[in-house]
Amino acid sequence: MKGKITYIKDLCFLGEIENHSIILDDGKNSLSPMQALLLSLATCTAMDVVVILKKKRQNLEKLEIEIEGKRKDEYPKIFEEIKINYIFKGDLEEKACKDAIELSIQKYCSIANMLKDKVKIEYAFKIT
Repeated sequence: MKGKITYIKDLCFLGEIENHSIILDDGKNSLSPMQALLLSLATCTAMDVVVILKKKRQNLEKLEIEIEGKRKDEYPKIFEEIKINYIFKGDLEEKACKDAIELSIQKYCSIANMLKDKVKIEYAFKIT
């Protein structure tokens, strides 16, 4: 994987990787790098969970993930704690959802696994 960023102005950058692009800044007009990281974590685990639930033949109609990160006050202002709330809709077994989440966070999600030694990652879920 290879990418680049290009300075645009102020604290605004164009990020490009494998024919995709994104504008990142300090969070005023676009996503900040830390906001992008949180959403990347949510997307990474969501992809795993969807695949795992399909393999378990669960009837997933909808999945939303709410994610919240708490950062240190001093530099480097890294995340200390991340809370992930999975909201499932469909005819789903509670155990299948729990197992899918745990497999994602503990084994498959690359971002969660990069962060887990430095950040406390907690999760909750509900089926509606």
